[in-house]
Amino acid sequence: MPVRPHLGTAGVAPNIHGRLSSIPPGTHGGNIDNWRIGAGSTMYYPVAVDGALFSVGDPHISQGDGELSGTAIEASLDVMFQVVVRKDFSFPTPLLETPNWWIVHGFGDDLDEAMRGASLNILELLCDHYDLSRNDAYSLTSIAADFAVTQVVDGKQGIHVRIPRSIFPEKGVVKDPT
Repeated sequence: MPVRPHLGTAGVAPNIHGRLSSIPPGTHGGNIDNWRIGAGSTMYYPVAVDGALFSVGDPHISQGDGELSGTAIEASLDVMFQVVVRKDFSFPTPLLETPNWWIVHGFGDDLDEAMRGASLNILELLCDHYDLSRNDAYSLTSIAADFAVTQVVDGKQGIHVRIPRSIFPEKGVVKDPT
């Protein structure tokens, strides 16, 4: 089995009052189960409540895309991460930066809805943060981006789309200004 240690659940609190299940993922992050959210990556979450209330859990040693059976190779992991509040950057859903990729996520009650969300989110990244026209962003996504099922088992379906960072100017989209 490929070793892909990662935290299946990481995110901030959504702006919802009352009890909330930690199982379904959403725009706040949560149980995304994307194995690419691991060592060497940076995840950006939209903060919806004061204090953000960041939480992590559900460590895995390995998991494939889709998480078809509802589980992975579960494990206890020691992790080290840094939390930084970025007031100079925002994005409406979890945005993942790996050494090679930008990865955005879409969630929905079915895969069509999740795919639509992921598609709109990658277009927003390209238009708002790289100043591409909507038509250019749409064309670039069609030729350079890859869509895949993140998971289908946690109440909400997940699609992620990745686009290579190497095709963009070195300045980056979300570099910390300090």
